[in-house]
Amino acid sequence: MHPLPVTTYRISQAARATGMSAHTIRFYEGRGLLPAATRNESGYRQYEDADLRLLRLIHRARSLDIPLDEVASLVSGIHGTTCGEYATRLAALVARQRTVVDERIADLQRLRAELEVVAAEAETATRSNQSMAVCTCCLLIDTSHDGTTSTEAYCMPAPLTPAERFRAETIEVLQCDINARPAAPTIEDLAPHLESLEVTGVRLMVRFNASVAAAVTAFAAAECVCCGGLGWQVTSTSDSVILSVSGTPPQLAALHRAFATAKRTTNNA
Repeated sequence: MHPLPVTTYRISQAARATGMSAHTIRFYEGRGLLPAATRNESGYRQYEDADLRLLRLIHRARSLDIPLDEVASLVSGIHGTTCGEYATRLAALVARQRTVVDERIADLQRLRAELEVVAAEAETATRSNQSMAVCTCCLLIDTSHDGTTSTEAYCMPAPLTPAERFRAETIEVLQCDINARPAAPTIEDLAPHLESLEVTGVRLMVRFNASVAAAVTAFAAAECVCCGGLGWQVTSTSDSVILSVSGTPPQLAALHRAFATAKRTTNNA
């Protein structure tokens, strides 16, 4: 019985069949993701159906933004594995990639929140007549950074009340009902005692001097009423009290902004 003839494809045909360019196919071959192609008598590369399947797998994995080295690990020895073994390797790789994507989304949400803040402040600053030549509080220009905390200076005076301090879009981000807030210390009241401020994962960690533990507890209880969509938790040590707030990245960015602004206003008073 004669073996069935093997269908072979030149690189241009393989490119059309897989949706890749010939240059990309040669690149993957050079990186070892694809076995070195055989050559016909004229010296042209030849690819078989198994090669095309492998190219489609590489192309699909790269379209999911899976790093090239992980794609190489996935396709290594693939024809010697079972479907179950392949699926197990693929599932682990996809799980890692989903984590990467989630982190990117969180970073983009934080960036979007910051852009919203800058856009609103810039809109307000368009009404300023101060000369740029002498201004020392320009948006984006007069900005200092200390790791996770940034402090911006603005030409406009700081609002006096929570309702004035939080613009409508910020209230919407926080899902906060200012009018429902019971009487309690405010961010401005706590700002003089603020020692550190940072966003860690999905939490905003605000550290205060231990002397204001009662005020921080009362503040958190009041915020639970008006900003019920966030999680508020207070813990104390011998020398400090820590307010931990959980929420979405835009919510945490808005709160970070409020505390930083209040602290800066206190320092400049």
